[in-house]
Amino acid sequence: AVAPAVPKFAQGPMVWDVVIRCACGGFGCGIAGFLTNPFDVVKIRNQQYGGAQFGSFLGSFKHIYLSEGAGAFLKGAKGLLSGMGLREGPAQKWASSFLSGAVGAAIFNPIDLVKVRLQTCLSAPGLPLPPHGSTVLGVLGEVYRSGGVLALWAGTSATVVRAALLTSAQLGTYDVIQNDLLVHRLGFQKSAHSTHLTACLVASVVTATASNPPDVVKTRVMNCTATPRRGPMCHAREVLRTGGLSGFFKGWTASYCRLGPHT
Repeated sequence: AVAPAVPKFAQGPMVWDVVIRCACGGFGCGIAGFLTNPFDVVKIRNQQYGGAQFGSFLGSFKHIYLSEGAGAFLKGAKGLLSGMGLREGPAQKWASSFLSGAVGAAIFNPIDLVKVRLQTCLSAPGLPLPPHGSTVLGVLGEVYRSGGVLALWAGTSATVVRAALLTSAQLGTYDVIQNDLLVHRLGFQKSAHSTHLTACLVASVVTATASNPPDVVKTRVMNCTATPRRGPMCHAREVLRTGGLSGFFKGWTASYCRLGPHT
């Protein structure tokens, strides 16, 4: 019998090239996420608490370090490494990046919820230990006991909107800024490292601005333990009522610092 021909798409070099690219992308994204985790912790505290202790970027850094120690800046890092490398994959331009961000966020919402809960947790001396014990498995168990499996997908709608806006703004604006603005209009060399760095820094401004409002809502929804659970629109109205439009941009500085290495 004649062996069936191997389809072109399954032939070795092409398959391995895709695998290597995906693995390198996931590994690099994981490293960037780990190194920028302190900014994520500050962002979550800004968005959830605000006030005198967590109202500013530098003030939050100082308060967390003095009250909880340097280890507090690594809260949620395990959950972040579990999901980030798989969630933010390559995509083409606006439409596909919008869809890829939304689908990826929906799949990995439980990991994002664990990360947010751990980063929100205050662990200063004298404060009671949270029910989940500040561990990934502890948070998963607590969420499951309080609302079942579906509770792990709390805040999915806000997460999907945030990820879709973030990914499309990140990938779409980077191309436009690099090629149309920097190279064609300002005369930058396309292959120069300075061109890539400048495009990243500018695209991160757009990305952080576009994704911050749903990010604030997402943080509030994922930290909500009220029964019945309050939805994204309820939290959005509360943010608008208590903080005005500026309330949707809490944690913007920390978000920008974190998104830069990913852009």
